[in-house]
Amino acid sequence: MGATATFGRVLFAFVFIASAMNKLSSLAEGGEMLDSVSPRLAVARHALARKVGIDPLFFASDGGLVLVATLMELAGAALFVADFALGAKLLMLFILLVTPIMHPFWAAYPDAHTERAVDMIMFFKNASLFGAQYAVDKFPLTPELKAKGITVAT
Repeated sequence: MGATATFGRVLFAFVFIASAMNKLSSLAEGGEMLDSVSPRLAVARHALARKVGIDPLFFASDGGLVLVATLMELAGAALFVADFALGAKLLMLFILLVTPIMHPFWAAYPDAHTERAVDMIMFFKNASLFGAQYAVDKFPLTPELKAKGITVAT
């Protein structure tokens, strides 16, 4: 992997690494972040319970779910920087699981137009990041492309 590709991977992964480190720090300090996360997780748990009949996440606390998601985010970013395909897959899974729960811009927002706008922006930002990850994962620079003279700028 060339220097330019490595730099691009680091820049891309920085969003996830910084976010994960912020979440880990918040959890270590007592989890004030859980005050904003818990209501959204409660909605997701309720929706799952309606479909399945029970809360399939009954065994996990909100803090535990946030910790697992954060570790997935951090591991995915680190593996992505190291050019492992598993990193891209973990980040895509993280985005698919977390985005609809944490940024439901379609939900009712009584008198909170700013919060709805922020959620919409964050939702579509995450959708864009997913698209970039999908492209990296599905269209890697193969030896055949290299043989044709197509290279990553270094």
